[in-house]
Amino acid sequence: MSRLMRQLILALFVVVLILVFFSSWIYAEDLTIAFLPRSLGNPIFLDAFEAAQKKAYELNVRLEWVAPFDFDGEAQIEIIENLIRRGVDGIIASVNDEEPVRQVIIEALDAGIAVATFDADCPDSGRLFHIGIDNYAAGVEIGTALVEVIKSRKLQDHELDTMIMTGYREALNLEERIRGFLEATAGEVNLNIEAILENEDTVEKSILLLEDYVLVNPDVDVIFFVGGWPFYVPGEALPNFQKWAQQGGIAVGIDLFYDALLLQKEGLIQYLIGQDMTSMGSLGLELLVNYIRFGQVPPEFVKTGLEHANEANIDRLLQIHKPWLVK
Repeated sequence: MSRLMRQLILALFVVVLILVFFSSWIYAEDLTIAFLPRSLGNPIFLDAFEAAQKKAYELNVRLEWVAPFDFDGEAQIEIIENLIRRGVDGIIASVNDEEPVRQVIIEALDAGIAVATFDADCPDSGRLFHIGIDNYAAGVEIGTALVEVIKSRKLQDHELDTMIMTGYREALNLEERIRGFLEATAGEVNLNIEAILENEDTVEKSILLLEDYVLVNPDVDVIFFVGGWPFYVPGEALPNFQKWAQQGGIAVGIDLFYDALLLQKEGLIQYLIGQDMTSMGSLGLELLVNYIRFGQVPPEFVKTGLEHANEANIDRLLQIHKPWLVK
């Protein structure tokens, strides 16, 4: 082997060692990223949690999953303020109450903490990016699906008493879904919105509200669930709703998971649209870490896809989605 060749091999070896050392140094950074769902008591965030945990292990960062157990805007603000005092490196939050949280996000950014949002956004706060579905588009799609269900039953010329169940009217993502739903159904079918019930983003209250409402209002024709709060229990645990559905009630909703699919399979729900919480957890964390480590600026809005569940594909979806075992 010539001297020149040996020198080239040695130089290449040194370069590789430098790259390995530099890469190890970068990934040895002790980054702490806090993930804040709207509440710990809502299982819809479990897929995001699992995916974020896996990605955190891959990226060698410390992940903290913190939130009030129930929907509580003031408690969420207190948590973010504590994270600011501790000096975490990044925060990804699903925002409970847009206006009050905006100021505390600004405080975090002023403290040098990278902040992004997922699921529920806080526009005009200066946050780095938002990852989630287009909530207005989801409302349009579920509204369009409802129109098709109503037309298939030849009820498009009837006035249909309708109840909408949401979490909080202050939640921007939920309000956008309602807005899209109302615009998609306007002029297509005749919905008489009798009530918009707020379940405070809790599973327990959503079940109580639903059961009480259909008991007192058995003649309501349509229910639109803006989220999947009451879908975590079997049909037998919703006897009034079950009876209402069996007597011809029409229900559609946003959020798609195993237990909700079982209710749909039983005929209690006619159409579901799901959001990709897995990508929100995994990709959301990766984008924030890449920004902190490498300065890679992501798009301001990272849109995740929608999943539709109807009679044609429900059996396939039941094979894909796994039970959470949270009853």
